[in-house]
Amino acid sequence: MTIQNKQFLKNQAVESTVLISDAPSTYSSVDNSLSESSQGPTSIDNPDDFSLLEIPNIVFIEASLFTNVFLSGFDSTVTASTYTTIGNYFNAVNLASWITTSYLVTSTAFQPLYGSISDVIGRRYCVFFSVFTFSIGCLGCGISPNIYILNFLRSLTGVGAAGLIALSTIVNSDIVPLKKRGLVQACQNLSLGMGGIFGAAFGGTILKYLGWRWCFLCQIPLCFWSSMVGYYYIQDQPSLQNSKIKFDKHLFEKIDIKGSFLVVAALTVILLFLTMGGNELAWSDFRLILLAILGLLLSFYFIRTELTTKSTPIMPIHLYRNRFTMYLLFINFIIGLASYAYLFALPQLFQIVLGDSPSQAGLRLAIPSLSTPIGGLTTGILMNKYSLLRSLVFAGTSIMTIGNFIALFVSPKIKGILLALLLVPANLGQGLCFPSSLFLFIFAYGPANHATSTSTTYLLRSIGGVFGVSGVSVIIQSYLKVNASKHLAELDLSHHEINKIVKKITKSTDNIYLLPENIKNIILQDYERGIRIAQFCTGILSFLAVVSCVLSCITKSRPDHPSIFT
Repeated sequence: MTIQNKQFLKNQAVESTVLISDAPSTYSSVDNSLSESSQGPTSIDNPDDFSLLEIPNIVFIEASLFTNVFLSGFDSTVTASTYTTIGNYFNAVNLASWITTSYLVTSTAFQPLYGSISDVIGRRYCVFFSVFTFSIGCLGCGISPNIYILNFLRSLTGVGAAGLIALSTIVNSDIVPLKKRGLVQACQNLSLGMGGIFGAAFGGTILKYLGWRWCFLCQIPLCFWSSMVGYYYIQDQPSLQNSKIKFDKHLFEKIDIKGSFLVVAALTVILLFLTMGGNELAWSDFRLILLAILGLLLSFYFIRTELTTKSTPIMPIHLYRNRFTMYLLFINFIIGLASYAYLFALPQLFQIVLGDSPSQAGLRLAIPSLSTPIGGLTTGILMNKYSLLRSLVFAGTSIMTIGNFIALFVSPKIKGILLALLLVPANLGQGLCFPSSLFLFIFAYGPANHATSTSTTYLLRSIGGVFGVSGVSVIIQSYLKVNASKHLAELDLSHHEINKIVKKITKSTDNIYLLPENIKNIILQDYERGIRIAQFCTGILSFLAVVSCVLSCITKSRPDHPSIFT
């Protein structure tokens, strides 16, 4: 590495608490204290006149990081638009939600770990490992022989994906001056949104002409390019550049491996409970009750571990006990839940209600996906110039709520661009509230707690996403099974015939169109009602986020940083 690179990184070290050797960080600090924010970075004489191009190798570094973020966005929407087809292919639609949830469970647990591990062994190795693991997961998904191996490899993909966005934020926090970080964050949001647009726009086309396997395989060349560029140009923090890392048991003492394992275990058990309940097992089945009890016990054990661990906890619960904090944590949990639930329900809505093919359903996601980076870019620009965090969170959650309810009016009667515009508000609201709620939360604490506040925010959102996807699947499958059985009984079908039909349609939606016309119409109506109920529940939860936003503004236990609450 050049002397110029070393000196620049040393100058930037004063801006990020993660670079202080004795800082108790599990995640790179996103910003310093508000007082420092108003004064600007101490390492640069005039931050307003500072150009990002003065950062050594910034073009190559950002090209690699933004490619990683792009891949994360692409993977999320291409999976959302193809999971039903994949479930049909393996005759396991009832297990198709695990394509997303298995990915989310591991990415949830590993996301905060990337910060603490990169503190110990350096940024470059972690970035390379993240992209490499993601690419291996994509390769495995592309050649999976059955739904079970596919879901396992999606969990491996999630291990890599956890670092794609997290490490991009970390590396930029290391090298980008405080005054310019809002702009870089806006560009990162734009990259994420563009990935989502491409995944939505081309996922269906890839599915139609090449097959669903290529939705995963096509990501590998970008992974290879990004990993090579990142490994060559991304440098470790100054405290590690001249030191030799000794891998022993003491190296990872500050990493909360036990807490991360408990998160994975608890979420997996709870998801098994939700997935099997009402489908494979009756809700009153003793095995299901045991799963529920085990999930609760693991959750309580996780909380106890986070309160007592000597490592740096992935969720420092002892710091977040006032009402203001609880409201903001709830907001982040809900917007994570609502955004994934919304995205997960739309392809089913398009295919069942509008009669779209998988490729058409994917294309319908393109225009609303474009509004997400627009919202993120708007937030980044306003954050860079004004103190509007509270207003942005309120506006974002409000627009998101309105958008979720507007989506209830999507029907075959609405055509073309008007239908696409109905889907814009929810995505625009997500783009506004995701970055603003993150910074509102971390700015409410001193610099020593910025890193853990950031990791907690991402963790809560990811857990919300897990429950959003699984919740939508449970609502739709449960409603369909109960009401389809009841309505088919009115056709004088035998109990055996009804069970056979219900089993077929919950395994593959393609089987619906093989049924006699009168039975098919009943099933489609019940399927649509199930989707609408899931959408309505998502809208109600989004409204609770708005209420929490208002309560966080008026609570007396709010931290004393008035400049961020305008």
